[in-house]
Amino acid sequence: MSRGYKLETELIEKFCGVLSLESGLSRNTILAYRADIIDFNFWLKEKEIAISEVCESLISDYFNCVRKTLKVSTLNRKISSIKKFYLWMDREKHITTNPSSRIKGLKFSQKLAFVLTEKQLLTLFSIPNTETTNGLRDRAILELMYASGLRVSELVSLKYTDCLLLEKAVLVSGKGRKERVVPFGDDAVFWIEKYLSSSRPKLLKNKSSDFFFVGKSGRKLSRQFIWKLVRELGSQVGLQNDCTPHTFRHTFATHLLNNGADLRAIQLLLGHADISTTQIYTKIALDNLKQIYAKHHPRA
Repeated sequence: MSRGYKLETELIEKFCGVLSLESGLSRNTILAYRADIIDFNFWLKEKEIAISEVCESLISDYFNCVRKTLKVSTLNRKISSIKKFYLWMDREKHITTNPSSRIKGLKFSQKLAFVLTEKQLLTLFSIPNTETTNGLRDRAILELMYASGLRVSELVSLKYTDCLLLEKAVLVSGKGRKERVVPFGDDAVFWIEKYLSSSRPKLLKNKSSDFFFVGKSGRKLSRQFIWKLVRELGSQVGLQNDCTPHTFRHTFATHLLNNGADLRAIQLLLGHADISTTQIYTKIALDNLKQIYAKHHPRA
């Protein structure tokens, strides 16, 4: 390994360390940024160019090269990664001019998220066989996802002590290690109590676990397990690939908005750092209203 490449790798790692301390970004986001910058650095190595000697046109060439194989959202993340890196390089005086300052992200039409109807929800809830240990747990999972809008990562990381049944709320550790308290309703309470009294003890088999939802032999459930569960249930009601764990989060927020909840309150419940992220649900709600209007208004 050349000395120059080693120094550049050290700069990338130092930048990622600063991101972790200063930005409040999640570990997964920081790892994605790190991978983006390393990929860019590999591309530069093939051209025998140091990462500290890059010009604006070279960055543009790189994005023109990789954009053919990437989704717009992925490309925009890569642009963000490299812009943040060179902003930090400029701030720390590792370069004299920021070559990425005029690089812009791509605009793209935002596809509205799929939202379940109340009828579809009831059908999904009815599929797990609650007479079985696993089925009872799965019903409790579905009920809590819809009742609280948790991300799948938040759901599987939920600790036993994080569920405050008397307060009808969960303590959630979200992105960037930010904590929030999210309430849930009586239906979720009913199924969670049944899971805790019957299903969870059988799954633990006299063992203990810090985690709220557990699988075989009391092990923590994985994100992949939740995805597979929701996909399989969705396919049984004809939703195929439309239904994902995040669908429950979208449905939670949209149903709140449709029933008069304030957008700021929804932002807090979802744990969004920026209100603009939450505003997507106003578009979903408007789209639903347009469909209702088109279907029922005599002069639509």
